[in-house]
Amino acid sequence: MTLQQCLEYAYTNSATIQKSLLDEQIAKARVNETIGIGLPQINGSASLLYNFELAPNFLPANFFDPTAPADADFIARRGIFSPKFSSSAGITINQIIFNGSYLVGLQAAQTYTQLSKRNTETSKIATAENVTKAYFSLLVAKERVTLLDNNLSRLDSLLKDVRALNKQGFAENLDLNRLEVTANNLRSEKNKVDRLIQLSNELLKFQMGMPAQDQLDVTGSIRDFQLEQIPEQNVKADYKSRIEYSTLETGIALSELNKKNVRSGYLPNLVAFGQMGYQTGTKYFANIGDFKNRWLGYGTVGLQLNVPIFDGLQKKYKVQQSNLELLKLEQDRKNLEKAIDFQTNQSQITLRNALESLEIQKRNMELAKEVVRVSQIKYKQGVGTSSDIVTAESAVKEAETNYYASLYDALIAKVDLDKALGKLIKN
Repeated sequence: MTLQQCLEYAYTNSATIQKSLLDEQIAKARVNETIGIGLPQINGSASLLYNFELAPNFLPANFFDPTAPADADFIARRGIFSPKFSSSAGITINQIIFNGSYLVGLQAAQTYTQLSKRNTETSKIATAENVTKAYFSLLVAKERVTLLDNNLSRLDSLLKDVRALNKQGFAENLDLNRLEVTANNLRSEKNKVDRLIQLSNELLKFQMGMPAQDQLDVTGSIRDFQLEQIPEQNVKADYKSRIEYSTLETGIALSELNKKNVRSGYLPNLVAFGQMGYQTGTKYFANIGDFKNRWLGYGTVGLQLNVPIFDGLQKKYKVQQSNLELLKLEQDRKNLEKAIDFQTNQSQITLRNALESLEIQKRNMELAKEVVRVSQIKYKQGVGTSSDIVTAESAVKEAETNYYASLYDALIAKVDLDKALGKLIKN
């Protein structure tokens, strides 16, 4: 897999990105939920009551006996106005005509959706950074193995010649032993790098979200990635290209909407409502099913206007809190701009230093290889010693180690600079 293929796989399989995408779907569902508040709210209801002990009614005595004295006490009777069985069924409808908070809520829900998308973008950038660094680490390790194989091949060829000379009496055992020690050290180093490749491969799979048991074959070479020199004059970052800045701006927009929502509480709200249904009451349960004769309909429609008059200055202080929160967010914006400027300058300086170091280490590696070549020629001609070869081989190994460490540092510095400039993911 190429770097781009690794990134595409990670965008699809990374657990962090998948969670962010689920948050996007949650935000969209929340928008639809908010829209639903403004649609007609229709509810049905039905009830059946059995008054096993009817409540008493207290009526004047002359209600039952017209001849009763005017000052006679009330008389209690049960079941005069309350039936033994009663039942009802109906529907109610409520519809918002005007509500300021609802209108602001629609705007806030849409903005919240934008925030969830920003969070997904943040997850993608973090994933791209981790995958790219792990990918480069693997390629550098593979390149080191290739060079170690070349060094071993060169040293084994020399050992073969020295053994032949030793058998003929033209080379000392000490020379042979020194070269064998150097070869053994190189093999040990190669084994370490082989294990490093395996570990780097596992790390890359982890960053991509690939199961550990799956096979990952990385294609390409570290030579495919060109490290260009950067201008001496530092490039200024475009704040809006940084996802952190866009996320903060979305947060400010949400805070503005929150203040707007509080202020909308000063406005009246108007609701239309209606209800209709049927009800019945009877002394006998069997009569409840007589829908034709005993069930009577009812219905009402109306408007309800609620006008806020005085709330103890609660909304005033809520608006004050919102204004202060906005001031805090503005401070966050200024601090973020300073942080972006610092990160951009730091990344450019780090990359510039890494490129200079890489150039020096590359030259050192070339010189060390030349010293090995000359030392071998001199040894074969009898004017050099095996000690010179061992020293030269050690210098080559050290130079190569330093070179690949510098190469990795330069590649990582380039990734950090792209991230600081907001160019790590190219839309």
